Amino acid sequence: MPPASAAGSRRHSFSVCQRDGMSHVSSWRLNGVGRGMFSTDDLVLEKLDLLLTEAALLQASGPHFRIVHRFRKAGILCGSGEEIACVHLMHRSREHVVPLSLTLRVLFDYLAKHPRWPQNASQIAAGIAADPFYRKHGANAGSQAKLTRSVSRSGVKELIKRIRRALDLVCREASLCLNPEDVLCAEKTVMNEVGYRLKANCQWIHVDLA
Repeated sequence: MPPASAAGSRRHSFSVCQRDGMSHVSSWRLNGVGRGMFSTDDLVLEKLDLLLTEAALLQASGPHFRIVHRFRKAGILCGSGEEIACVHLMHRSREHVVPLSLTLRVLFDYLAKHPRWPQNASQIAAGIAADPFYRKHGANAGSQAKLTRSVSRSGVKELIKRIRRALDLVCREASLCLNPEDVLCAEKTVMNEVGYRLKANCQWIHVDLA
């Protein structure tokens, strides 16, 4: 996870967490003088190939989100005191802001960090409460404004609905045909207990404190 420099005194470092992806390399023909030449059929097939590759990638790992943490202390990634500044949906090299409130960003960030198994409302509330990252959320800013948020067991279901609503809005903006319930999944146990899991390819960007 190498750091990348930016103009001025502010520096950015990048921490990438991605699931299995796939790359696409297009093929084309050369004519006698070495110039690329596509027929109409070639262009149609090329576009179809790209769309199928995109659909397969979305099916395999879900959409790509970029989560921005700011107020990072140098040399520490995802340390307590950072703030979850925003969440972007990345689609076709464009950023689309997911319209999430601070509480929703906290829940989204938590689910993004724990994608391997579904968690019920009690587990989610307990996990957020126990994690120093969320208990000291935004403390590095040194602001008088309170940047911490708690998530109660009884409130998780409604918060999940609101995140799905935000996902629906941003997918429409990005012209991405996805069902939010396929991204933020609800999975039932044999006793009808509901667990929630985020099916997505997530990347964290960290902005230094100074």
